[in-house]
Amino acid sequence: MRKIILLMVAFIAISGFSFATMNSGHQANPPAPIAAKTVLTPHKNSGCNYLVLMDNLPWGSSAVTDILTANGETFSVATSATFPGLDFNLYDVIIVCSDQNPAFHTVFAANFPKFVSFVQGGGSLEVHAATCGWNSPCGYSVLLPGGVSTVEQYDDFNLVGAPNPITTGMPSPFSGTFASHGYFQNLVAATDIITTAQSNGLPTTIQYHYGSGVVTATTCTYEYACNNGQACCTMLHNNLTYACDHSIAAIPTVSQWGLIILGFVLLGFGTFYILKMRG
Repeated sequence: MRKIILLMVAFIAISGFSFATMNSGHQANPPAPIAAKTVLTPHKNSGCNYLVLMDNLPWGSSAVTDILTANGETFSVATSATFPGLDFNLYDVIIVCSDQNPAFHTVFAANFPKFVSFVQGGGSLEVHAATCGWNSPCGYSVLLPGGVSTVEQYDDFNLVGAPNPITTGMPSPFSGTFASHGYFQNLVAATDIITTAQSNGLPTTIQYHYGSGVVTATTCTYEYACNNGQACCTMLHNNLTYACDHSIAAIPTVSQWGLIILGFVLLGFGTFYILKMRG
């Protein structure tokens, strides 16, 4: 009887250790990658058109496509092999998934100008930039339009910043294993900082205008969180629901301010003239 009890204790201890060490961080023996399959629509449909980019399911999670399907959205899925020939003009929102293999990052970097042009032309680019996971390389920096880039850092706790639709319903702080895999540096002016790492206050989720489009990026472990009942899965739901409707109040350029001021001057002059004519 004692032997049976000892065996049961040992089994529970080993199981508990395995569970504790299976987190979103880099694993010595991670589960085998689950390859993504390319499914493309040949032309642009009415409404919002999403393009999901991944070579493998991030942390084995299909959360992104599951949520889009549940929301009734039109979306395509493409692997990095298709990047050079893809017509980004067919899409309104491009989503780059987290935890991608090294080959994906190589091809993403080689085709980076296409992503920049997409945003400058009015597209919405959503980058899930958590690297150093089960499939993705460590020591890697993800580059975003405008010179923004990531620095890897594991944080179990993140804080919610100023109110934003992406963090609706989120606690602050929120936790995960890990809640984020890095932070952003070299931010574009007027960037909206949505979440930060509790350890150092550096931004882990951001959103900013670039050209006529919008970049939304996070190092939070969206997909892992959805597979493991963690808080920032709520952010992924919000982000995908909000992707085609969000807008940041753009800061007018000097020339735009000139037109605005001229408009007010003409309106004032016209009103004065009409009132004067009426006596």
